[in-house]
Amino acid sequence: MNKIYGIIMIFAFAGLMIPTSAMQVEAASDLDYMLIIAEKGKKYIKLKINEMQNSNIPDWKNQQVVLDIYDKSAYEIEQLEKAIENGDVKSARKLFVSSMDKIKQISLMLNQIAVNKAQDDALPDYPQILKRYEMNIQKLKQMSEKLGANIDFSEVNNLIILGKQNAENGKSDQTKQVIDQISLKGLDINKHLVSINQANKIIKAQALAERYVDKINTMIVQATNSGLLDVASQLENAKIYLASSNSTSQITKNIKIIITINKNMKDTQQKLRDANFDVDEIKLSQNQKFTGKLNQLENKAKFLHSEAIGSNAALYYVEKALSIIHDTRNNLNDSEGKIISKVKLIEQLLAKAQKIVQEST
Repeated sequence: MNKIYGIIMIFAFAGLMIPTSAMQVEAASDLDYMLIIAEKGKKYIKLKINEMQNSNIPDWKNQQVVLDIYDKSAYEIEQLEKAIENGDVKSARKLFVSSMDKIKQISLMLNQIAVNKAQDDALPDYPQILKRYEMNIQKLKQMSEKLGANIDFSEVNNLIILGKQNAENGKSDQTKQVIDQISLKGLDINKHLVSINQANKIIKAQALAERYVDKINTMIVQATNSGLLDVASQLENAKIYLASSNSTSQITKNIKIIITINKNMKDTQQKLRDANFDVDEIKLSQNQKFTGKLNQLENKAKFLHSEAIGSNAALYYVEKALSIIHDTRNNLNDSEGKIISKVKLIEQLLAKAQKIVQEST
């Protein structure tokens, strides 16, 4: 815009300075034209000043200078109008050129302020960057304390202080250099802490693996006692792999395998126990049945024994029956057929004894 007004001003001024009769005839209209240009220039530059004052520029240094120049230009335009009214061509031309020079000067100053602001906006916000770096360093300190790394943070702390000082003093290049140093130092510290943390994880995992070796040995004994030889073999192999693991991922993987094997073994053992329980139930019902029968026969034998006093033959059969009853009761786990045979023999002996007792009476 200032270029446009500059060109217009030059042509207008040059035209007014040419001493021709034609221009002299139109002097009045040319003077009015100069006033129009000056008023528009004044209005335009006032608008730009207002925009600058309402912008987010905290305090542009040349504000008062600009306002002073504007006031002088406005005053000269007022005088220009009076000179035109009085027909003072020479003064009008002088005032026009002077006022337009001032408007152009203000325009250049405002443009430079806008350029400087754009450059400032393009610069990184170093104070905020330093604040983030300081927070990250604080996190690294906490991690160092947690891991017992005993890292010296004095150097990076001093760099942060230096960076803040440079930023406050507007030393952008120096601030950037310090920030780069902080970044590199922070990366080195972080790598060191990650290495320590990884080493600690391996140590803990190896300790866990050692504890699991004892558990595996117990599992192997349980599997062997349960007749699960395949499971015992799997556990032996898993123990070897676990003992040779040298990373947390390998140790974790092998422990998961062992846990799975152990779970499968327990499931199998439970199934075996369930199967044995069914057999035991059958045996229990069988024992209960024969125990009741033997009790009946024993009661009968005892009764006949009291009745058979004086009859050696009857006593022989009764005592023989009692002996078999006692033997059968102690061997109820024998096969059902064998127990039934003994029960029949007892019944036969008691029948003979009963017959003798009846015949003797």
